[in-house]
Amino acid sequence: MLVRLAKVFAFLVIATVTVMTVALAWLRWESSQPRDEWFVDRHGEVETVETEQAYTDQGQLAESVRLVSSSGLEVSFRILRAADAEEPLPVLLVLGGHRTGSRVVELFSDVETRTVVGVEYPYDGPEKVKGVIPIAKTTPLVRQAFLDTVPAVSLVLDWLVEQPWVDKNRIILIGASLGVPFAAAAAARDERITALMLVHGAADNRLWIEMQIARRMDARFLHYPLSIVLHWMAYGSVLDTAVHVANIKPRPVLIVGARADERTPAGQEIRLFEAAQEPRRLRYTNGQHVEPDREDILLELWNILQEEQPFLTQAATP
Repeated sequence: MLVRLAKVFAFLVIATVTVMTVALAWLRWESSQPRDEWFVDRHGEVETVETEQAYTDQGQLAESVRLVSSSGLEVSFRILRAADAEEPLPVLLVLGGHRTGSRVVELFSDVETRTVVGVEYPYDGPEKVKGVIPIAKTTPLVRQAFLDTVPAVSLVLDWLVEQPWVDKNRIILIGASLGVPFAAAAAARDERITALMLVHGAADNRLWIEMQIARRMDARFLHYPLSIVLHWMAYGSVLDTAVHVANIKPRPVLIVGARADERTPAGQEIRLFEAAQEPRRLRYTNGQHVEPDREDILLELWNILQEEQPFLTQAATP
């Protein structure tokens, strides 16, 4: 009896290890496949447009837009701009943290003579998930959103460049925190983006993921292997920030690091700067990582943006 149980147990262990090995091998292969043609197909063409307008207390025009592509891709974004502008305005197209999304426009009390566009990540699932089965159901939605974000940015641009209040020669894409790899990939793919600004991000996506794991898990021996698996799940090689930022040339790139960033591995802003080609600049904010409630850091970033706008629009003259 004991011999039989031992054989059954050994079979189950071998079967489990084999299934996991095959699954991980497939995940590694699938996550590294080129996506250029897929991005084109997923981008499609704008098929449906829904808009809603209102005015802020400062008299600025706030607009919510939802686009549906011929591919089925959906993306929502919010716009804040001066309502009485007499000429086309430069655009700040922002990809922020996953919990901020299109609400990033609310951080701008007065956009002055600019248009701010906050893009919602194309993820249709719960924000917080607990339990094996809910996580298993949510994972495909999260992975789809990782791939969909890049063509979603291009879909937003399709609509923006048709608006009379948009200066097509001054469209600055800003990626902050989680938005950094998506912004770099989108800018490398879509030359309608005339400049790129990356805020508090990493050049090495796998290392960035490992640091996020370390912030939440004490078991150090799991940090590295888990970061590898999550890097595959998040299409880390497809969204390789260092590779994409090198392909922005000759458009300007501005890298902004944080002097006491608790969420980004040390030195990653230097690696991003080194990966970027000229024209490029490196600036720093004081304090920690950017968050919606860290008003002092947001003010610093706004001041840096105003100071560097001539640099970011230096090649904008048609």
